Amino acid sequence: METSFAPAERAPEEEVRRQYEKIAQLPFVHDFLDAVPNMSVVLNEQRQIVFANRAFVEFLGLSDREDLLGKSHCEAFDCQYAGVLGTRPGEAVGCIRALLTDGGCGTSEFCKTCGAVISILNSQKRHALDIQECRMICGEEGPNEMALDLRIWSRPIDVQGEVFTVFSVVDISNEKRRKVLERIFFHDVLNTAGGVKGLADLLVQSKLSEMETKDISCMISESADQLIEEISAQRTLSAAESGDLRVSAQELHSLELLYRIIRQFHSYNIAKGKIIEVDPAATHFSFVSDPVLVRRVLINLVKNALEAIDEGGTVTLGTNMDGEFVCFTVHDAVAMPPDVQLHVFSRSFSTKDSNRGLGAYSIKLISERYLHGQVSFVSNEKEGTRFTVRYPQVIQSMSEDEETLQINEADC
Repeated sequence: METSFAPAERAPEEEVRRQYEKIAQLPFVHDFLDAVPNMSVVLNEQRQIVFANRAFVEFLGLSDREDLLGKSHCEAFDCQYAGVLGTRPGEAVGCIRALLTDGGCGTSEFCKTCGAVISILNSQKRHALDIQECRMICGEEGPNEMALDLRIWSRPIDVQGEVFTVFSVVDISNEKRRKVLERIFFHDVLNTAGGVKGLADLLVQSKLSEMETKDISCMISESADQLIEEISAQRTLSAAESGDLRVSAQELHSLELLYRIIRQFHSYNIAKGKIIEVDPAATHFSFVSDPVLVRRVLINLVKNALEAIDEGGTVTLGTNMDGEFVCFTVHDAVAMPPDVQLHVFSRSFSTKDSNRGLGAYSIKLISERYLHGQVSFVSNEKEGTRFTVRYPQVIQSMSEDEETLQINEADC
């Protein structure tokens, strides 16, 4: 069977059954693994689960394994818990990448950068503990998907002359999110606040003409607006992840929105020496959506494009109607590397450093969950990179009860 990364071959069911029984009859192994609060499974050479501890079974919402202790091993193997046996970790927890190929978990292009399968393979090859971090998207791709940041431990064990791998997982999503939010917030806010302080000092200490004083005052005002915008952005993202974000629909005008965003970037250091323009083919139309959230999405897209280009480069904004939908595009001439494209919407993934990377993630989260839209991109050497967001021409504001119901359904 073809694979893009790890071997796709699997042990037959009879072999998995034999391995399960071998592990299940060792009381110390079961008791020890059940005493561990982390989700843990025992894998065979083909990376298939042959035993799972209580924490893992409970995470999947399956029958309590204690209900199986009065049964024979064969009866236990044929119960609901047995549906996990023989699967690989990504398949068991519902990773969307595990369904992309016939070979399953570990065999797609995305798996080349997956910390889970890398940890297992390293442990098997080196016969030693290997620790990795893994970003996994579970559930149904789209607004209801669940992004997990995981820390993985893989360690070989010898059971009566047969080598298995103990695979343990801790969900570090909250830890990652908190670190990224704090790092971005303090970095951006301190930079902007420092700019405001410098301008204010210049205004106080220098003998300036009336025109120069007015110019600096305007710059201080713009920097203060930027500071407020950055604080608001962090609040919006936190509310979006927790389900507390409210959608307030208003009439908007396409070109007016784009030119407003361009004016806003005049005071951004990241835009110095770079060109932001509206595509001449962009069309004017009105639509109904949440102005704060739409601006937040487009600002993040423009920021990402500006970070990708060098001084003298151009970012082009476009917009058009597509039936009953409105489309906005942000284009730059730089192609993203293939490995970046695979993870561009993952929370905490970034090309800048390990503690950034919420821009594209927040674009997808806000667009799909709250604005009923879609986000896509094309990136190659010939065309550069173009992100497109597509929204209904009219989005209705929801009552608080309707919104709470929608968020609860999304979480389910």
